[in-house]
Amino acid sequence: MRNLLYILTFALLLRSLSVVGQDPHFTQFYATPLFLNPAFTGLTYEHRFSANYRNQWPGIKTTYVTYMAAYDYNISNMNSGIGGFVLQDKAGTSNLVTTTSGLNFAYRIKLGKFSEARGGITMTMNQKKLDNTKLIFNDQFITGSSTSQDALGIDKASYFDMGVGGLFNSQNFWFGISAKHINQPNTSMTGNIEPLPVYASVHGGYRYIISARGSGKTHLEEFVSASFHYRHEQKYDQFDIGAYYFKNLINVGLWYRGLPFKRYAPGYPNRESIAVLVGLEIPDKNFRVGYSFDVTVSRLGFNNTIGAHEVSIVYEVAQKRKRNRRVVVSCPKF
Repeated sequence: MRNLLYILTFALLLRSLSVVGQDPHFTQFYATPLFLNPAFTGLTYEHRFSANYRNQWPGIKTTYVTYMAAYDYNISNMNSGIGGFVLQDKAGTSNLVTTTSGLNFAYRIKLGKFSEARGGITMTMNQKKLDNTKLIFNDQFITGSSTSQDALGIDKASYFDMGVGGLFNSQNFWFGISAKHINQPNTSMTGNIEPLPVYASVHGGYRYIISARGSGKTHLEEFVSASFHYRHEQKYDQFDIGAYYFKNLINVGLWYRGLPFKRYAPGYPNRESIAVLVGLEIPDKNFRVGYSFDVTVSRLGFNNTIGAHEVSIVYEVAQKRKRNRRVVVSCPKF
């Protein structure tokens, strides 16, 4: 029975690779700006470094683990930003590993004193590979062999991918759109043609500043921020909405993920999780760290998944004169 389950799992895995892109997602999407939308690239004072870790459903043996590291730079005298990131996602019994290396470029056009429009492009190289030793194939039942000839037909897949994004940013709110896989690369690992579907994202939010200090009021002491993130790929949708409150170095937030009025099948409402966030932000040092925990509210059940853990770290480096300059950064302090 266990061997049969392995075969069914593998078949479903290959099916999912051909139907849905299985793009990783982050609860703290505002802490992964280069992955969210290339138009965010360079939306900082000068240098920005970030790192992210997500462990989804640790209660399941075949958990999903995602790592990401990124860097971007604001070329202020050229109204542009450049950056890059490396992401690795591990999933499934067969340890399906997806590694992505990307380069981003963004350009901004000033619309007003504290508003701008930004456009960006991202180009990535990707590789998918499986660990066949952890799978049992049909021919092994027939031959009784410890090795499989069917496994030889599965190879790692490498492909080039592209994405674009746009952003409107002002002193109090922002709104962005982005699209990934616009070239629909072939991701097949078995020699077939399996184009990756276009992934679309819409995101935005509002920040109300309660108090700020310093030259140009650049050092925020207390504020409330709300934001949303909707994404769509083929017939699949996800929607995140939430808010957080910052005061005296501490950040706390609450988020909901799901579309409860949409059902992919009778009796299966589209609701996934409720997330709580606790963060520490040191404005004078331009350092931020956040931890979030997702409580599963879908039919998978919290006792089965044990939720999801996520950690983010963002560190900015800038000359003092640039840190004190009032720049248009209304987004949740990426």
